[in-house]
Amino acid sequence: EAERIYRELLEGDDTPVVPVKPSKPKDDKPTTGSSFTDVPAGSWYADAVKYVSEKGLMNGTSKNGFSPNATTTRGMIVTILARMEGVKTAGGAAWYTAGRAWAMENGISDGTNMEGKITREQLAAMLYRYAALKGRDLTAGENLNFTDASDVSAYALPALQWATGEKILTGSNGALNPQAPATRAHLAAILHRYFG
Repeated sequence: EAERIYRELLEGDDTPVVPVKPSKPKDDKPTTGSSFTDVPAGSWYADAVKYVSEKGLMNGTSKNGFSPNATTTRGMIVTILARMEGVKTAGGAAWYTAGRAWAMENGISDGTNMEGKITREQLAAMLYRYAALKGRDLTAGENLNFTDASDVSAYALPALQWATGEKILTGSNGALNPQAPATRAHLAAILHRYFG
């Protein structure tokens, strides 16, 4: 039951759930990207899914499924980052309570709209603030030479310049898609590039 609830949390279900600390699936062997039936070998996100599942950053949404095209929420991001910092995220009025409090205390997020779907630029902004918190070099930046660079919000511009300069966030077919929701596949790839 606990594993099901946590999987729903990472799938992007906007209904509040009881928080559960991530754990490896209780199968005979750890679930890796290659054993998810919806993560084709050789797909652009296969290695990233394997990485995040082996590191316990993200679990599958079912025994053999990862749901790469499902969206993610702001609450999921702050919870993952808080866990990376050793914060115990179980308990609280909502499943994201501890992650939200940690993110607000450390300037990662303003704590609003935790159950809302996160956009690619919002994800970049949170990672940018997290990188600053960790003392990471933020000088690597580049001009946004994407067809939709004008769609980037002013607050997110430095974050996207840094994230694209560091190759943490990449575009597709010449577009950055800053306002598009970040899918689970996008999140896995970005976490792999950032932490890997």
